[in-house]
Amino acid sequence: MKRLKTRNSICCLAVFLGLAVLFISTAQAKKDPYTESLKFNAQKYYWGNEVRQNLPKSFSLYLQAAQKGDTEAQFIVGGMYFKGVGTEKNPKEAFKWLYKAAVNGESTPQSQKILGQAFLLGNGVPQNYTKSIQWYEKASENGDHDAQNELAFLYYVGKGVEQDFTASFKWFEKAAKGGLAVAQYNVGIMWYTGNGVEKPDMIQAYTWLSLAAANGHQDASAASKYIETVLNASELKQGQQQAVVLYDQINAQKPEPDKEEQH
Repeated sequence: MKRLKTRNSICCLAVFLGLAVLFISTAQAKKDPYTESLKFNAQKYYWGNEVRQNLPKSFSLYLQAAQKGDTEAQFIVGGMYFKGVGTEKNPKEAFKWLYKAAVNGESTPQSQKILGQAFLLGNGVPQNYTKSIQWYEKASENGDHDAQNELAFLYYVGKGVEQDFTASFKWFEKAAKGGLAVAQYNVGIMWYTGNGVEKPDMIQAYTWLSLAAANGHQDASAASKYIETVLNASELKQGQQQAVVLYDQINAQKPEPDKEEQH
């Protein structure tokens, strides 16, 4: 059987911060009129409202506001650096501005995940597993399924935390129920090995591996085919029925795409 996996060693973090972040409102105790003007004009240039769209100009204005300490602008600048909108992609600068915003209370699960990745890999900041865990936990508690899968993996191998298979299974399962194929694969492997659960269960292992395979995970496809050979007809039928039920539950809870959100 294969090992547990992160999502391509965390390359899953090519996330969309979502350009809708440009409308996030930050409750600041005292707003500076000049900074607010910078952001107002930056937004106009971003969307092309009453002016010709000019993303570099928008970025420049947001950056000026960010440098003046505006938390909302810092968050937006971090996102623009991360995605390469109006400027070149720059992970180091993206981390710097997203971190400044996050420690002042302006973040999203996606940006929290990016911070977790940066601390985990030492990208733009000294490597620190404890800090990585802290940010991955925030993102995970806020429902980011990629972060949940990464956090589960860290619990599984004991990086930044005490090795804890039970906690690992908990977060893998949350991510799996959120529809993440690699997490579904990982849950299947844990049922197969018995790590984090009361005892190995081939039916449960088949159920989750079959679900992951249906979502395009190639290793899960091979693993589910192997387990199929050791199940009797009744067990196989049960596993297949469970997989269909889970598939329906997961797809029923997925929100419809926001037609107005740009990516």
